Amino acid sequence: MTFSLKFLTSFKNWLLGLFNKSWLLSAFPQKKKTQLKLPAPYPETDENLPKQYQNHPCPNYMDLKMRFRDVGRMNAIIEALGRDFLTAMPEGAYKSRLGQISFLARRMHEDLAAQDVASLIERAHTHERKCPSDWDEWDSANLHEMEVMYRHHCKVSPDLMEKRAHLSYEGRRRHRDVLKTNDWNAAQGFLQEMIDLQRTIAESKCLRDNNHKTEAPYQALMREYMPGARLEEIDKLFGDFKEKLDHLLPRVLEQQKQQAEPIEIEGPFPADLQLNLNKSLLKVLGFDFNRGGLYETGHNPVEGGTPDDTRLVIKTSNTANFLNSLKSALHEGGHGLYIQGLPRDQWRYQPVGQDLGAAVQESQALLIDMIIGRMPEFFNYLSPRVEGLFQRLGDEAFSAQNLYNTKTRVQAGLLRREADEITYFYHVNMRQSLERDLIAGRLAVKDLPDAWNAEVKKFTGKEPTNYAEGCLQDVHWFVGKFGYFPSYSLGHMMAAQIFKAMKRDIQNIPELIQAGNFKPVLDWLGTNIHSKGRMFRTQALLEDVTGSRLSATPLINHLEDRYLAAA
Repeated sequence: MTFSLKFLTSFKNWLLGLFNKSWLLSAFPQKKKTQLKLPAPYPETDENLPKQYQNHPCPNYMDLKMRFRDVGRMNAIIEALGRDFLTAMPEGAYKSRLGQISFLARRMHEDLAAQDVASLIERAHTHERKCPSDWDEWDSANLHEMEVMYRHHCKVSPDLMEKRAHLSYEGRRRHRDVLKTNDWNAAQGFLQEMIDLQRTIAESKCLRDNNHKTEAPYQALMREYMPGARLEEIDKLFGDFKEKLDHLLPRVLEQQKQQAEPIEIEGPFPADLQLNLNKSLLKVLGFDFNRGGLYETGHNPVEGGTPDDTRLVIKTSNTANFLNSLKSALHEGGHGLYIQGLPRDQWRYQPVGQDLGAAVQESQALLIDMIIGRMPEFFNYLSPRVEGLFQRLGDEAFSAQNLYNTKTRVQAGLLRREADEITYFYHVNMRQSLERDLIAGRLAVKDLPDAWNAEVKKFTGKEPTNYAEGCLQDVHWFVGKFGYFPSYSLGHMMAAQIFKAMKRDIQNIPELIQAGNFKPVLDWLGTNIHSKGRMFRTQALLEDVTGSRLSATPLINHLEDRYLAAA
């Protein structure tokens, strides 16, 4: 008997080492779980706890909250490692850092896609249906987002997710290098590998509708950045907007022909002074430097971060032009303000405490960058400060009017990141069309430069003279962000619609901006958008804030008011 017990104990321990423990949960009886030990400094009284730790009548939901808390922690570590990768990491750590990030991405995916997560979600939904009074709107939204995240991961293999993370960060290095060398041959092979990977991932994720029709692979990829977005809805929005923009653009160009050209703003502008200016403006906007920072990189900028560690990353300043660096800081600052305003105190690592995806993210960035950051009153505030900073007192090029004229001059150029507010859409529309063709196999990677040049000539009348100002200029495809580009134009539309609602509630925005008082604006955004996390879906949030679903009309009206008001 003694021998048998020893043998059985050894045999069970051997099995635990051989198989995944989660598989054995259903095979061996488990002891009752001990109550969760709360991390310091949280008090033991339940009503004083953040919602993330408050006990819930559904034990399966409690298990899910702890599982997703740990997933959120892993994601925060990846974010911190990624920002270090772009800014401070020594070159010799490159390969090991790729391995670290890839390993964590795989582990996070495995924890999300585990079969027991599906069982817990199903049981929690059953409890929600049977005991609806136990669930408030935040917990219900959190459970819904848990299911969305699970479905996003469950059909994709861990190997693919590990490879995606590896290629994504390797792609940042590859993109930086090919921009310097203008080497299309070096870029082509890497882009082909990335596109092949994205197609495979898309095929794993594709959903079927009630008629058993499988969605387009591009839409499956797009869902990662804009949950719930449908290609037919985007096509309609883009089609309507382009039709109106095609009529608006010639009128704006004709009007600006009658105006004097802006005075050229000549450098040099020391990089350290530009960084000081950018940091000062972000502080005025309300960015909390106790929970974040602004850093420069030789790579392209990157959005993201966590509410507790929001490190904004912009490209190293060009000493010949401080306005480009300023634009980038304002844009990333808009992202950062959104991230810092998320409901971290109650839902720090839970899905419901996260942002609503790329389109809403870009709406916050473009609201600060393109709408508020290009108001005449903003330049009234900025002008005397840059005159003093760069020692150009009395220089007409630094007058508020000239700065405004410079930033609102409409001229179709080759570079998306330097595009004006009107022609920006044509850049985005071209890119989303090309990447859809790449994913669908209608466009071969080797033919991308010619296809790019032909399309860009249609709306600029110019052709790139090198790959760096052509199809290699953006980092998105090198990091695997196929399906992200539509979020820029959708975000611009949202920004205009949100700003219209904000002006309804705050009557004196121009005066506030001119005085450098951004607090009422940030408070309004915090109350109406940032603090909501994912409690609402995107369209529901827009309807709650603005009274209507997403429409291109507010953006057209905004552009007409800004660019044709003097007509």
